[in-house]
Amino acid sequence: MNSVTRSACAGSFVAGLFLIALYAWAIEEKPIPTFMVTRSDGLPVASTHLSELTQYLLMYVAPNCRSCDHLLASLQDSESPQLARHIVVIVSGDTTNAAKYIHDHVPPEVEGVVWYADTTGEAFTALRLTGTPVLIGVRHRRLIWSVSGVLNDASTVQSVIRNWVKH
Repeated sequence: MNSVTRSACAGSFVAGLFLIALYAWAIEEKPIPTFMVTRSDGLPVASTHLSELTQYLLMYVAPNCRSCDHLLASLQDSESPQLARHIVVIVSGDTTNAAKYIHDHVPPEVEGVVWYADTTGEAFTALRLTGTPVLIGVRHRRLIWSVSGVLNDASTVQSVIRNWVKH
């Protein structure tokens, strides 16, 4: 890694931390609340079984949300193509519309994104969200941190995601 690349990476990481400082609301580290979401095949899934991974990023998005669209588009990361396997997306709405939304907004090159539909709004309520998009760092089925609001800078979002899933 040359000094220009190293400097760019450091700058991106610092920008990511700055983004968290600006938009993060304090989450007292706590267990993921109990809620149900729906898989693409219509089967219900409990919040404690969203991912088999120890540490992952939970994204809550909604159709007709421009910032959500940008957030999903930022999942295309040529530096870390395996990144999407560490992301769980919950889409507000019914399963059919959630599937269409994911199809239309997740870049085709991105593979492995697990998504669920929040058909009743139960996840939104249980997570005590006030808007979309929201990123939540989950470790050992505990909510560790969150970022909400306008997240339009793809490189900063990628840096935040990369740094979370690598630790």
